[in-house]
Amino acid sequence: MPSLGPAEILVVLVIALLVFGPNKMPDIAKQVGKGFREFRRVQQHLKSELRDVVSEFDSPSSSAAVEQQAVPMLPPNDTPSPDATANDVAPAPPAPTESTPGVAAPLPSPEPDAPSEPA
Repeated sequence: MPSLGPAEILVVLVIALLVFGPNKMPDIAKQVGKGFREFRRVQQHLKSELRDVVSEFDSPSSSAAVEQQAVPMLPPNDTPSPDATANDVAPAPPAPTESTPGVAAPLPSPEPDAPSEPA
């Protein structure tokens, strides 16, 4: 994009003077000045906000606080791995029997191959 030199700016001002007239030019210049001031104020505000956000990420104290947080862990897995040896596996608890007081004996499973009686 070509830059505006002094000659181009002078041409634009002369055209604006012809279009708006000498009575409106001071009001237009005030509005343009206010617009530039507002633009610079917003620009400075955004720069300071971005600087604050970046400084929060760069400070070492914030990274130390993140490292000190507790990491949740799963309970240990009690099932043996496939490559475990017989010595690594804990013995299964004994099955309840009729002699154990207060514990019901397991029910016998039905025989799947037994023929059903006709009714």
